[in-house]
Amino acid sequence: MNSKSAPLPKLLIVDDDKHLLSSLQRALRRDFVVLKATNREEALREVLQEPDIMLLDIRLDPANEQDRGGIGLLRELLAVGVSAPVVMFSAYGDVETAVACMRNGAIDFVQKSAGAEELRQRLLTVLDHYRLSRQVIHLEERLQQLDPTEIVGTSTAIEQVKQHIHMVAADGVVTVLVRGETGTGKELVARAIHRVGRRSKEPFVPVSIAALNPNLIETEMFGHEPGAYTGARERRTGFIEKARRGVLFLDEVGDLPVETQLKLLRFLEERRFTRVGSTDEMHVDVQIIAATNRPLEEAVAQGHYRADLYFRLRGAEIFLPPLRERPTDIPLLTAHFLKLFRAQGRTRLVSVTEAAMNALTKYSWPGNVRELKTVIERTIIYSAYNSHDTIEQNDLPLDAFLASVHGVRGRSPGIIGPEGIKLDLELARTELTYIEEALRLTAENKEAAWKLIGLNDRFAMRRRIKTLCMHYPELLKTFPTIYRLYRNLINI
Repeated sequence: MNSKSAPLPKLLIVDDDKHLLSSLQRALRRDFVVLKATNREEALREVLQEPDIMLLDIRLDPANEQDRGGIGLLRELLAVGVSAPVVMFSAYGDVETAVACMRNGAIDFVQKSAGAEELRQRLLTVLDHYRLSRQVIHLEERLQQLDPTEIVGTSTAIEQVKQHIHMVAADGVVTVLVRGETGTGKELVARAIHRVGRRSKEPFVPVSIAALNPNLIETEMFGHEPGAYTGARERRTGFIEKARRGVLFLDEVGDLPVETQLKLLRFLEERRFTRVGSTDEMHVDVQIIAATNRPLEEAVAQGHYRADLYFRLRGAEIFLPPLRERPTDIPLLTAHFLKLFRAQGRTRLVSVTEAAMNALTKYSWPGNVRELKTVIERTIIYSAYNSHDTIEQNDLPLDAFLASVHGVRGRSPGIIGPEGIKLDLELARTELTYIEEALRLTAENKEAAWKLIGLNDRFAMRRRIKTLCMHYPELLKTFPTIYRLYRNLINI
């Protein structure tokens, strides 16, 4: 097989008949990498290899003629987030059984009496249609992500942000300063201005000032000529030139060195600049959008930032409110992120319970919208331990977030709600919290971690992790480092 050709798709076949499994493997191995399972436990283990398509027998108990365990397994696989298409097959197929399979999430139904060639064609057709549909969904979701109106929220503050976006975009010239805490979506606002404005057909060039080498910011911004400094062998086009006729987004503009601030000020006033090492002036038509999470007024008062540049950047200002000030937008944002992850084929979760949503809206979100997205992403990653398509309060990994941000470790001592607690579960949660924290503080150095929490040796820590995770798998979603270690331990 040519090493450059695409790898064969993985097919998981679940059937209690081992001879049939071997026969199907021989018949289909030219088109699929065939994975085999004879029962529920083996199937749940094999899905960890992420098959591209599954062939699932309806009867998994040959001694029971009324058995329909395959349909139950189908529901279970879909509930834990398996996204691969499932084809059901049986020697006792009828219309009623086929309809039951489709209602429970199967893509197709095939009788075992079908020949190997027919089965092969059906599987390939299902896989092709599924991949095409996923591509369409992904493209539609991508378009929605790029849609400038996809700034999610209906709060008064967000509606004002949307209005300001359209105002400055229609002008197309005014310099804009976007202000807000980290994670509020300042670049999203800048991209929205570009997309709805009259410069939408021209480049959008994002630049993170903080990510640039302080010694090379001027040449990165304005470009340089050959020989401008040691090592400058050829002409370099700066970010301003690259954004010609479009939009230049300067993120974290508060980190701009003082020596570069004057040159940027001159450009903002005249739209003219010279490359480093040149005496020729250049004119560039570009709209500047700057963003900062720093209080520039304080930097000006302390002499760290030019007052004239600060006032020049404020041609128009857009303030992004922190998420804690617009809790009514949290349900909309949560639904938006779930939709995004479903479109990527990463989850089947579709909704959030009232209790879970209350927890989300009461949290202070110091990391703002970016943190909310991360929490939802962590929830869907560990949702394979759930048997439902709805996020419940216990599914949220907020314990770890609260511990890392505020030093809170699980429940407050002595507080037991009217519903009571499971003491063993809470003790396990506390112990895993300390192990996770020790691993974090030691950069996952296990030798240092077990000493930090007073265990006898690293094997003692491994035993504790394995024992607690086996007894309380629902806690794994809260502890990502321990989850990885546990996966390695059970695969030994």
